[in-house]
Amino acid sequence: MKLKILIIIFSLLLFSNTTNAETKVMQLGISEYKPEHNAYVHNNRGLSYVEVGQYYAAIQEFKIAIALNPNTQATSVYYGNLGDLYMQLGNYRDAQDCFERAIYYNPHNFKFYLDLVTSYQYQGKLKSELSKLKKHKHTPLDDIKIGLIYIAMGQKKAGINILDEFIMNEPKLYITDGVKYYVQQYDKLHQ
Repeated sequence: MKLKILIIIFSLLLFSNTTNAETKVMQLGISEYKPEHNAYVHNNRGLSYVEVGQYYAAIQEFKIAIALNPNTQATSVYYGNLGDLYMQLGNYRDAQDCFERAIYYNPHNFKFYLDLVTSYQYQGKLKSELSKLKKHKHTPLDDIKIGLIYIAMGQKKAGINILDEFIMNEPKLYITDGVKYYVQQYDKLHQ
C-alpha cells in the first residue's frame, strides 16, 4: 500500500512539474515549434517595452523577432517598429536602414516610405537621396519616395504632381490607395 501511495505521489509531482513548465511557456506565448509565432510574441514584447520606456529591451525584442522570422512580409513590421524606435531615439541612420529593409520586405506599405523620407530629412540627406533616385530609378514605387522628398524639401507642387502621376499610372497597386489618401489629406490641410 505504501508503495502505491509513493508511486502516485511521485507521478503527481512529475506530472505537476511538466504541467507547470508547459504552463509557463504557454503564459509567455512562446512555442518551441513555431518560430514565426515566437517572432510575433517578441515583437509585441518590444512594443510593450516601448510603452514603458525600456528602449534597450525593446530594441532587443525587435531584433529577436527579425531573427526568428527573417524573410517574410511580417518582417517588414518588425523592421518598421525598430525603425520607429530608432527615430524616437534620434538614431536616424539606423532608422533609415530599418525603413529601407521594411520596404524591401513589403514595398506596398505607404507608412514605410513616409518614415524613410523623414529619416532622410533628419539626416540632412534629402537632396542627395533625390539625386540618387532620379539617376537610378528602378520601379514606379521610387516615384513615391521622389514625391515625398520634394514635399519635404518644400517643393510641394512638384511632389504632389509626381504622386498624382503615380496614382494615375498605378491604379491597381495596393499602395496606391495610401498614396491617394495622403494626397487628399495633404490638399485639405494646405488649401
